[in-house]
Amino acid sequence: MPNRAWFHIFLVTSLTLTSAAVADHSGTHIEDLNKDDFILLEDGKEQKIAIFESIKKTTGSLPNRPAQANEFSNVRAEGASLTQLTIIVLDLINTPVQDQIHARDELLKFLGESTNVGRPISLFTISRTGVRLIHHFSDDPKTLIAALNQVNRSQPPVSEEPSWALLPDNKDKLSTILRPMGEFQIDAEQAALSLERRTVITMTLQAMQQIAAAFAGFPGRKNLVWASAGFPFSINETTMALKEGGPGLDSPANLAPLYERTWNALSQAQISVYPVDVRGTVILDGPSPVRTKKSLPDPLTHGQWLQAGAIGTFEAFARATAGRAFYNSNDLKGALQQAVDDSASYYSLGYYLNRTDKKSGWHKLGVKVKRDGAQVLTRTGFFLAESTVQPEHDANEEMQIARESPLDYTAIPITAKWDQVQAASEGKKKVVFVLTMPPNFADIDEGDRNHFLLEFWASARTSTGTSAADLEQTMEGHFKTETLDRFRHKGTDYRGALIVSPGDYSVRFVVRDRISGRIGSLTAPLRVAP
Repeated sequence: MPNRAWFHIFLVTSLTLTSAAVADHSGTHIEDLNKDDFILLEDGKEQKIAIFESIKKTTGSLPNRPAQANEFSNVRAEGASLTQLTIIVLDLINTPVQDQIHARDELLKFLGESTNVGRPISLFTISRTGVRLIHHFSDDPKTLIAALNQVNRSQPPVSEEPSWALLPDNKDKLSTILRPMGEFQIDAEQAALSLERRTVITMTLQAMQQIAAAFAGFPGRKNLVWASAGFPFSINETTMALKEGGPGLDSPANLAPLYERTWNALSQAQISVYPVDVRGTVILDGPSPVRTKKSLPDPLTHGQWLQAGAIGTFEAFARATAGRAFYNSNDLKGALQQAVDDSASYYSLGYYLNRTDKKSGWHKLGVKVKRDGAQVLTRTGFFLAESTVQPEHDANEEMQIARESPLDYTAIPITAKWDQVQAASEGKKKVVFVLTMPPNFADIDEGDRNHFLLEFWASARTSTGTSAADLEQTMEGHFKTETLDRFRHKGTDYRGALIVSPGDYSVRFVVRDRISGRIGSLTAPLRVAP
C-alpha cells in the first residue's frame, strides 16, 4: 500500500483546517517537500505560509489521563499527537438491512487483520435514536470485535420505494376518476418521503457534528470512515435536481447551511471523511411496467437518481474535508484499509487569516505543489461566521445538543470536582462543584476592551433520565489587564452548585465560549448521601 503525505492549513485567528495528499503518479509518498514547495491559495489569492512542519504518525496506544479520586475530565493525556487515529462510523439510518449486515461483517474482517493491531480505532453507529459510541479508541482488535458484535444487525433505514399508483391513460369515465386519485396518492407519498429524507439527513449531519465536537480536542489529523449507503445531496426527487458539493445551493429544499456547518466542524477538528459505499457494485433494476405520473421517475430513473445522489454526497464530503470516497467496489475491507493507511504522515502548514473586509460564508482554499507530477488532494474551503459572537438562538440550540449528546465534547478541556455538600431546604442537599479550564481556553476580543462571553450549564438526571436539577449561567464582561494576564497563564475555575435530594445522579456539564464557538462537555456520576 503506497504511503500518502498530508498537510494541514491553520488559519490562526479562527483555526480552520484543511489537508492535502501529495504523491507522485505511482501513488508513492513524496517525502522531501519543504515550505517553498507549496503554494497556499485563499479564494484564488496566494497566502504567506507562516507555519510548516513535517509529521510522521506512529501506531500505538492512545494514553488516557490518569484518573484521580473525585475528579472527572474530558482531557486526554499529553503525547497523543503522534498517534494515528481512525474513527469508524457504521451508518444504520441510511443503509438497507442486508447492506448493514454485509458492512458489519466486512468491518469484522478488517478489524481481524494483523496489520491493525496497535492502531487506535473507535467505533460509532448512527441510527434513528442518534449517534452512539460503541467503543472508544482501542488498539486491541479483539475488544473492538466484541463491541461490534453487540450492534443490532437489522435497524430499518428510510424507505426509498417509488409509488406504484395506477395512472390509466384511457378516456373512459372510470379512468378519468381513477387518474386524479392516483396522482394525489403519488404527490402525498412524495411529500412524505421528502420530509422523511430531510429529517434523516439532518440527523446524520448533526451526528457528524457531534463526532467532530467529541474529537476537536485531540491533536493531529484523524480519519473518519463513514460506512453507509448514503443519501442524495438534494432531497427534491420530483425535480431530479442533484446539487453536488459546495455552497450556493439555490433550492430551499436543500440543506446547504447545515452541510457547511458540518464540513466546517469536521475540518476544525482535523477530521477527514472517507465515505465507503457499503452496497458495493450497484446493479439497478429495469424500468417499471406500471404507468406512473409523468413528473415522477420510473424505478430505473428513481434508482439512478438515488445512486447518483449518494455518490455526489460521498464526493462532496470527501472534497470538503480532504478525504477520499470509495464506491462501486465490492472490496469494502480494502477501502477501509486504504483509508486507515492514508494518515501515516503529513505536512502541517499555517497562515494568518486576514479578516479585513472579508465576507461571511464559504471561502475557497487551494493548494499547489511545485513538483512535476505531484498529485494533491485537498479540502475545498472553510466557513466564516457572520459575527464574532454567535446569535443567541443558534448558541442555545448547540448547547442543548451538547447537553443531550452521549459524547463528551473536547474543544474546551474541562476537569470537574465535587466540593462541599451542604444542607438545603426540604431535606435536599446543596452540592458544590468546581470546573477547571486551562489557560486560553476561550477567545478574548481585544478590539472590544478584552471582551469575553462564556456559558456554563449543569444538569443532574436520575437513572431513569428524569431531570433533578439544572443550572445555566452566562458570564460576560471585559478583562482588566492584570485579570487577562492571569487568564492567559493560569486558566479559570468556575464554582457552581446543584440542589438535589439524596440519591444517585448523572450530571452533565457543558462549557461554551460564545466568541469562538468552542464547546467542552463531560458527564460525571454523583451520589448524595441522606
